[in-house]
Amino acid sequence: MELHEISFGKIIVLRDDIAEVIVDEGVNIDTDMVTEIHTCLLSIFANSFSLLINKSNSYSTQLDALIQFGELPAIDKIAVFAPNKMAKLSADFAADIPSSADLNIQVFTDRDEAFAWLI
Repeated sequence: MELHEISFGKIIVLRDDIAEVIVDEGVNIDTDMVTEIHTCLLSIFANSFSLLINKSNSYSTQLDALIQFGELPAIDKIAVFAPNKMAKLSADFAADIPSSADLNIQVFTDRDEAFAWLI
């Protein structure tokens, strides 16, 4: 398992085509942070990939950052692991914004189910 530290969390390579993104507790993600994630992901993967977004920690994402996140063409699928009610509400909202319409996003309350869906 390959670990990449970013300034506000970490990216773990689970397979040669899947990474897990874990954001630190209390972070407010902005567009600069999305750029940092995109840069890191593009340095890891030569081809398209899927993401497991782990919402175990509580954090927020600015609307313009949510829109920007979905604009990376190399992303195939996104599974969001939302282990509690607030995380699920947040993930459902993010999956419903217009820029997410073309993305294949599913929200799960079980991490293993989220990973299995990506495979």
